[in-house]
Amino acid sequence: MELDTSRIRGIVVAVAFGLGALELVHPLGRSGPVHLFFYDGLAAAGGAALLVAGFVLLRRKRVLENVPESRIRSVAMGFAELEGIAQKKCDLVAPHSGIPCVYYRYLVEQEKSSGRGGRSWETVERGESSEPFYLHDPTGTILVDPSGAQATLRQSYRNIEREGGWLSYRKRYTEWWIVQGQRLFVAGTVRRLRDVAQERRVTLNERLRTLKHDPTRLHTFDTDHDGQISTEEWGNAVRAVQDEVLREQVAPQPAPKPEDDVMIGKGSGETTFIIADRSEKSLVGLLSLEAGAALAGGAGLVLVFTVSLLARAGLLKGGWVVPW
Repeated sequence: MELDTSRIRGIVVAVAFGLGALELVHPLGRSGPVHLFFYDGLAAAGGAALLVAGFVLLRRKRVLENVPESRIRSVAMGFAELEGIAQKKCDLVAPHSGIPCVYYRYLVEQEKSSGRGGRSWETVERGESSEPFYLHDPTGTILVDPSGAQATLRQSYRNIEREGGWLSYRKRYTEWWIVQGQRLFVAGTVRRLRDVAQERRVTLNERLRTLKHDPTRLHTFDTDHDGQISTEEWGNAVRAVQDEVLREQVAPQPAPKPEDDVMIGKGSGETTFIIADRSEKSLVGLLSLEAGAALAGGAGLVLVFTVSLLARAGLLKGGWVVPW
């Protein structure tokens, strides 16, 4: 079971990069007491960032725990949790494995030397699909827009290739998929794709702009035949166009398919949006582990390096300092 710890890894990498940059500017062997303050401060800041990440994960966990799971047919607008089977809306193929799917995420890494004969993997490319797909349960079907989702998925594919001969570095390709028929848990914001009132306003504005540039039709509203459109005459024209737009919208039209009229995705108010290949219970347990690790690690870093800073400044007598 894979933990989605990209936020935590990013913080750790940023702190390591910052320490490495300081080491290049002021090597530890020649650093004075002032520079050691910067090392302690940067590490403490990294711990604080881990604490923030931990609280974000903890909030996400509580959001999932506090919202009951809904059926698609009766789901209300706003934040909701759904469970169902993935169904394709359009043909999609994973870029490196060639597997047909409804969603994919991929990572390309290149092997590099890490000093003293060691090797490590460096990310050179990453990406994910943005094409929508359907989620189906026994009561109905809803459209899923995966853009901006935290996709918590088990690894689906990994392949290591050596490009350019035996002396070249290797590349590692990793993919995570959602395939047709796969069971999913989705937590996000449900909204209607069509906003009738907004569509009416847009259509009205377009019609009025067209009317202003159509002298022949505009002349029909010149009731006093003075060659000018007065404020009252323009008001009559606006009301006539409004009636025209309203009649068009209430006229019988082919109804959109229900599954294409409502969508779940990332909201603007509540930004939590998760697509997972496991149950809500399993996902909450996963978030508990991530939040606990981030909070414990962040608290430990803040405590240790704050004590070191205070001791180094002489504000904590007998305090322990980090031996950089």
